[in-house]
Amino acid sequence: MEEILEIALLAFVGLAAGVINTLAGGGSTFTLPVLIFLGLPPNIANGTNRIAIVVQSLTGALGYKSKGISTFPFNLYLGISASVGAIIGAQIAIDIDEKLFNRILAIVIITIGVLITFKTNKISGELIEKIIGKYLFFSIIIFFLLKFMEDF
Repeated sequence: MEEILEIALLAFVGLAAGVINTLAGGGSTFTLPVLIFLGLPPNIANGTNRIAIVVQSLTGALGYKSKGISTFPFNLYLGISASVGAIIGAQIAIDIDEKLFNRILAIVIITIGVLITFKTNKISGELIEKIIGKYLFFSIIIFFLLKFMEDF
């Protein structure tokens, strides 16, 4: 019976995180603690969580594309830079001490939670797409660093 409850919890949290990640990002603040709570070591939980994020991101991008919303090749550049950052960050996370990893993970999750909670910016319907030139360069660097730190 306990196993069924765990599976139901994972399914519910996974679905909720998928919706959150597709719409705004930050679903890992829910899934990662649940995976750790259910007994996975933090570095394994982090790696498992990354697989779900890749699937969610691809599904979200395809869903937006089916509705006529696409910024190709901008999203491809960001995906590649984020993937490289994630691979490097994950390699470092595997090699560091588990206690240090737990502390870093706690700080990152708390920081993300605070930022999401107190975010006051509202997105207007009149956003100007800035997907070329210096905006592209800075976006690639920022996505690399974000994924590096998230997977570290």
